[in-house]
Amino acid sequence: MTDRGVARDRDVLFTGIPVAVFVAVLVGAALTAFGRELAHINVFLAIGINLIVVGGAAPTVLRWRSTRVWRWPVYGVCVGGVLSFVALGISVAANA
Repeated sequence: MTDRGVARDRDVLFTGIPVAVFVAVLVGAALTAFGRELAHINVFLAIGINLIVVGGAAPTVLRWRSTRVWRWPVYGVCVGGVLSFVALGISVAANA
């Protein structure tokens, strides 16, 4: 990669990182809210459906990772999904 290409990638960080953070918060909040409401019904149902949703979306989302414009939202989706599962685990363990 040339110096010019590296400089452009550094410039993209100033817009890419906030986009990734915004998407991570959005996805994390959505998955956590969805999982908490399902956990009120049945904990195993919440875990199973969340795994199905994330597992079904993962191949498509990870395919978008190679597209320059979509790579930042993909990073946000991955981080938001992981943080959501951590939050759900803590929430379910605290309520049990």
